[in-house]
Amino acid sequence: MLFRTEAQKRDLAWNWNRGDRAFFQAGACHILADAFLRRFPEAGFRPLMIQPAAGFRGGHIVAASPTTVFDWHGYSDRERYLAHYFRKLRRFFPGWDATAVELDEFMTPAFFLGFNHRAPHQFLHDPRPRADAFVTRLALWRPPVGTSA
Repeated sequence: MLFRTEAQKRDLAWNWNRGDRAFFQAGACHILADAFLRRFPEAGFRPLMIQPAAGFRGGHIVAASPTTVFDWHGYSDRERYLAHYFRKLRRFFPGWDATAVELDEFMTPAFFLGFNHRAPHQFLHDPRPRADAFVTRLALWRPPVGTSA
Protein backbone atom coordinates (compact mmCIF):
# COMPACT_ATOMS: atom_id res chain seq x y z
CA MET A 1 0.00 0.00 0.00
CA LEU A 2 1.22 3.45 -0.85
CA PHE A 3 -0.12 6.45 0.96
CA ARG A 4 0.95 9.83 -0.35
CA THR A 5 1.11 12.93 1.81
CA GLU A 6 -0.98 15.94 0.85
CA ALA A 7 2.20 17.68 -0.37
CA GLN A 8 3.07 14.67 -2.54
CA LYS A 9 -0.45 14.63 -4.00
CA ARG A 10 -0.07 18.27 -5.05
CA ASP A 11 3.42 17.79 -6.55
CA LEU A 12 2.67 16.92 -10.19
CA ALA A 13 6.32 16.32 -11.11
CA TRP A 14 6.91 14.01 -8.14
CA ASN A 15 3.75 12.07 -9.00
CA TRP A 16 4.65 11.76 -12.66
CA ASN A 17 8.23 10.66 -12.02
CA ARG A 18 7.30 7.67 -9.86
CA GLY A 19 7.57 4.20 -11.41
CA ASP A 20 4.53 2.85 -13.22
CA ARG A 21 3.42 0.56 -10.41
CA ALA A 22 3.53 3.33 -7.81
CA PHE A 23 1.91 5.79 -10.22
CA PHE A 24 -1.01 3.47 -10.98
CA GLN A 25 -1.31 2.16 -7.42
CA ALA A 26 -1.84 5.57 -5.84
CA GLY A 27 -3.08 8.55 -7.79
CA ALA A 28 -3.80 7.19 -11.25
CA CYS A 29 -5.66 3.93 -10.62
CA HIS A 30 -8.71 5.27 -12.44
CA ILE A 31 -6.58 6.06 -15.50
CA LEU A 32 -5.28 2.48 -15.56
CA ALA A 33 -8.77 1.00 -15.12
CA ASP A 34 -9.98 3.17 -18.01
CA ALA A 35 -7.10 2.03 -20.25
CA PHE A 36 -7.92 -1.61 -19.52
CA LEU A 37 -11.64 -1.09 -20.15
CA ARG A 38 -10.92 0.68 -23.47
CA ARG A 39 -8.50 -2.08 -24.52
CA PHE A 40 -10.93 -4.94 -23.71
CA PRO A 41 -14.45 -3.50 -24.11
CA GLU A 42 -16.11 -6.89 -24.71
CA ALA A 43 -14.47 -8.70 -21.79
CA GLY A 44 -17.26 -8.13 -19.25
CA PHE A 45 -15.25 -5.83 -16.97
CA ARG A 46 -16.59 -2.63 -15.42
CA PRO A 47 -15.08 0.08 -13.24
CA LEU A 48 -15.27 -0.91 -9.57
CA MET A 49 -14.56 1.70 -6.93
CA ILE A 50 -13.58 0.82 -3.39
CA GLN A 51 -15.08 3.83 -1.63
CA PRO A 52 -13.94 4.26 1.98
CA ALA A 53 -16.42 5.16 4.69
CA ALA A 54 -16.57 8.82 5.71
CA GLY A 55 -13.40 9.98 7.43
CA PHE A 56 -11.14 7.30 5.95
CA ARG A 57 -8.73 7.21 3.03
CA GLY A 58 -7.64 4.26 0.93
CA GLY A 59 -10.00 4.35 -2.03
CA HIS A 60 -9.09 2.54 -5.21
CA ILE A 61 -10.54 1.88 -8.66
CA VAL A 62 -10.03 -1.35 -10.60
CA ALA A 63 -11.47 -2.96 -13.71
CA ALA A 64 -13.63 -5.84 -12.49
CA SER A 65 -15.67 -8.71 -13.83
CA PRO A 66 -17.85 -10.83 -11.57
CA THR A 67 -14.83 -13.09 -10.88
CA THR A 68 -11.67 -11.11 -11.67
CA VAL A 69 -10.09 -7.70 -11.07
CA PHE A 70 -7.30 -5.97 -12.94
CA ASP A 71 -5.15 -3.23 -11.43
CA TRP A 72 -1.49 -2.22 -11.13
CA HIS A 73 -0.32 -5.73 -10.29
CA GLY A 74 -2.32 -7.58 -12.94
CA TYR A 75 -5.19 -10.01 -12.61
CA SER A 76 -6.56 -11.28 -9.30
CA ASP A 77 -9.51 -13.32 -8.13
CA ARG A 78 -12.13 -10.70 -7.21
CA GLU A 79 -13.20 -12.13 -3.84
CA ARG A 80 -9.63 -12.77 -2.68
CA TYR A 81 -8.52 -9.35 -3.90
CA LEU A 82 -11.27 -7.52 -2.01
CA ALA A 83 -10.73 -9.57 1.15
CA HIS A 84 -6.98 -8.86 1.03
CA TYR A 85 -7.53 -5.16 0.32
CA PHE A 86 -9.94 -4.75 3.23
CA ARG A 87 -7.69 -6.73 5.60
CA LYS A 88 -4.65 -4.66 4.68
CA LEU A 89 -6.40 -1.29 5.06
CA ARG A 90 -7.82 -2.31 8.43
CA ARG A 91 -4.25 -3.01 9.61
CA PHE A 92 -3.28 0.56 8.68
CA PHE A 93 -6.51 2.20 9.83
CA PRO A 94 -8.42 0.44 12.64
CA GLY A 95 -12.14 0.63 11.98
CA TRP A 96 -11.61 1.19 8.25
CA ASP A 97 -14.53 0.19 6.10
CA ALA A 98 -15.55 0.72 2.51
CA THR A 99 -18.13 -0.16 -0.08
CA ALA A 100 -17.29 -1.71 -3.44
CA VAL A 101 -19.39 0.13 -6.01
CA GLU A 102 -19.69 -0.61 -9.72
CA LEU A 103 -19.64 2.75 -11.45
CA ASP A 104 -22.07 3.72 -14.19
CA GLU A 105 -20.54 7.15 -14.70
CA PHE A 106 -16.79 7.00 -15.10
CA MET A 107 -14.09 9.30 -16.47
CA THR A 108 -16.49 12.23 -16.76
CA PRO A 109 -16.28 15.72 -15.25
CA ALA A 110 -18.92 14.72 -12.67
CA PHE A 111 -16.87 11.65 -11.71
CA PHE A 112 -13.63 13.62 -11.33
CA LEU A 113 -15.28 16.28 -9.22
CA GLY A 114 -17.53 14.01 -7.18
CA PHE A 115 -14.83 11.51 -6.25
CA ASN A 116 -11.82 13.84 -6.16
CA HIS A 117 -9.87 12.17 -8.97
CA ARG A 118 -7.68 14.03 -11.45
CA ALA A 119 -8.85 14.29 -15.02
CA PRO A 120 -6.18 13.29 -17.56
CA HIS A 121 -5.39 16.94 -18.34
CA GLN A 122 -4.67 17.60 -14.63
CA PHE A 123 -1.55 15.42 -14.58
CA LEU A 124 1.89 16.76 -15.52
CA HIS A 125 1.54 14.98 -18.87
CA ASP A 126 -1.29 12.99 -20.46
CA PRO A 127 -1.30 9.70 -18.49
CA ARG A 128 -3.39 7.78 -21.02
CA PRO A 129 -0.51 6.69 -23.30
CA ARG A 130 1.44 5.60 -20.22
CA ALA A 131 -1.57 3.58 -19.02
CA ASP A 132 -2.10 2.06 -22.47
CA ALA A 133 1.53 0.91 -22.56
CA PHE A 134 1.29 -0.49 -19.03
CA VAL A 135 -1.87 -2.44 -19.90
CA THR A 136 -0.13 -3.81 -22.99
CA ARG A 137 2.82 -5.03 -20.89
CA LEU A 138 0.77 -6.38 -17.99
CA ALA A 139 -2.60 -7.54 -19.31
CA LEU A 140 -1.71 -9.43 -22.43
CA TRP A 141 -0.07 -12.37 -20.70
CA ARG A 142 -3.58 -13.63 -19.92
CA PRO A 143 -6.41 -12.06 -21.90
CA PRO A 144 -9.57 -11.38 -19.92
CA VAL A 145 -12.51 -13.72 -20.28
CA GLY A 146 -14.34 -13.23 -23.55
CA THR A 147 -11.47 -11.78 -25.59
CA SER A 148 -9.17 -13.26 -28.17
CA ALA A 149 -6.22 -10.92 -27.50
